Amino acid sequence: MRIVSDFHDYYDVVQASGQDQTLVYLRTKKEIKLNRSNYPFPLFEGTARYEFRPRGVPLVQFVVGFCGKVYPILQLSCQRRSDPKPITEFCYTLSDVDSFVERNFKRVQVETYRSKPRRWRFAGNQWPSNQRREKFQELFDAFAANRSDFGRIFLEHACPIFVASSWWSDGKRNREFKIVYNECLKELDFFKVIDTYTAFQELQVFMGGLARPNKPIPQIPDKDMVSIKGFDEWSFRKPPQSGK
Repeated sequence: MRIVSDFHDYYDVVQASGQDQTLVYLRTKKEIKLNRSNYPFPLFEGTARYEFRPRGVPLVQFVVGFCGKVYPILQLSCQRRSDPKPITEFCYTLSDVDSFVERNFKRVQVETYRSKPRRWRFAGNQWPSNQRREKFQELFDAFAANRSDFGRIFLEHACPIFVASSWWSDGKRNREFKIVYNECLKELDFFKVIDTYTAFQELQVFMGGLARPNKPIPQIPDKDMVSIKGFDEWSFRKPPQSGK
């Protein structure tokens, strides 16, 4: 398979033996703005802002569509007084979120993050109730249960890769949504989810299916079929009589 693109990512440098050079993946970006009503993926509703208390974790939600399956990625941020820029990290699993919170927040905040709201009546100012650990778990569980239910998106656009994203606009209370087909995955460190070699193999199989979705079954001549079944030309007729 040959990848043709006007930009580079880690798939473009894969060298694999036995490539089908007749397959061409033409990577042309296409960006579409969405709104809440037509955003098709599970959505994390918890929000947080640096200037408000309880602070919690400002985040951007990404959804990577790759060869028929979707993967959630959360970009979490943390602003420290000693750092001019916020600390940012991509989280691919619930354990990644746990690790980020434990490394960047105080003990009482971590305990509140792990608790259920009803048990922390007097600690609500330490962590927002809509960003408790159980809320993150619900998001990852929703994707795990429905990971293969978005195949129509790939087929409608004949596209093996897309990235959907959702974020809160600066200075606004509105949420924005978009999806980019044939997006570059390098910026999201997607190789941590699927290694480079496996990703290339999945691309090759997926593109092969798009190129030949209904490959016809070859017709076998009757003469060859008789041989395959273990018969010969005299199995269904009487052989000639030899002369006396």
